[in-house]
Amino acid sequence: MKRARQNILRLPLEKRAELAIREAVDEVITEHARLGLPLYIGRNGKVVRLSPSQVRGLLRYNHRRQGRKP
Repeated sequence: MKRARQNILRLPLEKRAELAIREAVDEVITEHARLGLPLYIGRNGKVVRLSPSQVRGLLRYNHRRQGRKP
């Protein structure tokens, strides 16, 4: 578990919860991409299966959006 920085602790509880959920989702996507597993997500009210290659693409997209290297 990462140690929280002081500035994060000053955020409202709702914002900290949102950050925690985003981090958890990123970890799930990373783990599925690493293991080559499909990922099931909700899209337009339906459950959609993402193939392992689509999961890797989603991981690259998320990292580019966050300004990190894949």
